[in-house]
Amino acid sequence: MQPEFIKPDFLEDCSIDDIHRRMMNNLPADIDDMPGGFAYDFTRPTAIEKAEMLEFYMVRAMMAMFPQYAWDEHLDLHGQQVHLTRHPASYAAGYVEITGEPGTEIEAGTILATPATDRTDSYEFVTNERCMIGENGKVTVSVTASESGPESNVPSNVVTIMDDPIPEISAVTNPEPMRGGADEESDDDFYDRIAMEYANSNTFLGNDNDFIRWAKEAGAGDCIIDDAAEGPGTVKLVLVDANGQPAGEELIKQVYDYIVSPVDRSRRLLPTACAKLICVQAVTVEINFKCTGLQYDNTTNIEQIKNDFTKAVRRLFEDSKKEGVIRYNNVRPLMSGITGIKDFSEFYINDGISNIVLAKEEYPKIGSLLFSQGGTG
Repeated sequence: MQPEFIKPDFLEDCSIDDIHRRMMNNLPADIDDMPGGFAYDFTRPTAIEKAEMLEFYMVRAMMAMFPQYAWDEHLDLHGQQVHLTRHPASYAAGYVEITGEPGTEIEAGTILATPATDRTDSYEFVTNERCMIGENGKVTVSVTASESGPESNVPSNVVTIMDDPIPEISAVTNPEPMRGGADEESDDDFYDRIAMEYANSNTFLGNDNDFIRWAKEAGAGDCIIDDAAEGPGTVKLVLVDANGQPAGEELIKQVYDYIVSPVDRSRRLLPTACAKLICVQAVTVEINFKCTGLQYDNTTNIEQIKNDFTKAVRRLFEDSKKEGVIRYNNVRPLMSGITGIKDFSEFYINDGISNIVLAKEEYPKIGSLLFSQGGTG
C-alpha cells in the first residue's frame, strides 16, 4: 500500500494570505498597503498564482517523482522502469450447460445472460466456441463476460436466458460460479508489485517471494506457497484472484504458463532445480465481522466505513495467511484507524473474540459485515 504523502517543511506557510502578507510587509513604508489600495490589488493576483504553484503543482510534481506517492499514468511510468505494467480490468469466465434437442448447433458468440432483478442488472456472457448438443441432450461450452469487472462474477445457476432464444433449446444454466472478473489494478496493488520488484532485485532463486511476485505479475491477487508439496523439487501455488476469490481455470493456466513457459524455455522463470510446479485454486474460509455501537463524525458513513475496513482487512489477510492465523488483536485495532470513527462498543470475528486458525491451503475471505450505528458526533 502506498504511504501517505507528508508535505515538506519548506512548503509550509505558503497559502495565499501568507504569501500576500509577506509581500505587503516588503513594501516601502510610504506605500499604502491597505485592502483596496493600488499596491494591495495589484499584488494579490500574484500571491494567488504563487500559492497555487507551491501548494498544488509543486506538491503534485514531487508526488509524481516517487512510486510511493505517484498515481495513474505517473505510477505506470514508474512501473516501466522495472518492466512492470498495470493489470487491465479482466473478464469473468466459466462454463454453461445447454439442454435441448440433440444435433442443435450453437454458434460462437451466442449471447447468454442472467435475468435482471430489482437489485441487480442483467449480465451477459458470450460463448467462446461453436458447439453442438450431444445425443444425451446436453452440451457444455465455455463463456466469457461481455464486460470486464467484478460484477460479472455471478453465482451458479443464474445464467439462464438467451439473448436470441433458439426453439430447440429448452434450458441454459451455469453449474459453477463465474470467476475472474476484476477491476483494473489499483494504484496501491500496482505499487506493492513495484516495491516488491525493487526489494527483490530479480533474484530468480525461486524463493517464496519470487513465486509470489511471479504469480502476481501473471494476474493473481495473491498465493500461498506449499514447498515440496509432492516431494523435493516440487512447488505448489495456491491461488486467489484480484477479488480474493479462488482462482478460475483461466487464471491458474495463466500463472502456470507465465512461470513455466512451456512453449518458450528462454522465458522460463521456474528454476531448473524445480522439477514440477503445481497451480491450484485456494480453499476460501469465510470470515464474518460484526461491530456494534459505531460513533462517527460527518466525514463518513456506514458504507464508507465498510469499504475502508474491507481494504484494511484484506491487507492484513496477506500477512495472516503467512502465519496461518488471523489474530483478533490485530483485526480489532483496524476499526480505530478508520478515518471518521470516534468510538464503537463491541467487535466480533465469526461471533467471537478468538483467533481464526487457517489450514495450509486455506485463504481467508470476507463474509458479512454487520456494522451498526450507536450515535454520531
